[in-house]
Amino acid sequence: MLASSQLIKASWIAVEVTRQGAERILVVETYIAVSPLEHNYDAAKYEKVVGCVRKVLAANPDIDRASILSMYRGANCTKLFRATEEAAAA
Repeated sequence: MLASSQLIKASWIAVEVTRQGAERILVVETYIAVSPLEHNYDAAKYEKVVGCVRKVLAANPDIDRASILSMYRGANCTKLFRATEEAAAA
């Protein structure tokens, strides 16, 4: 994932275990918005990250799938937790 190392914050392998079996998942945290619904979404940057993730999956057939997460501050997801904490304090 060196080609997009400026865009990737961290990555690791997670395992999801169910009664049917287990899946190895490449989890990738990015510094960019990953959805057109997010402010400042850049399709070209997102495609660059996706391309790198696809290369990693192709080179490692033991990894079943990937999940790309946005650590982009503009996503405002932390607001959800602050609102929950504020409601609990009230």
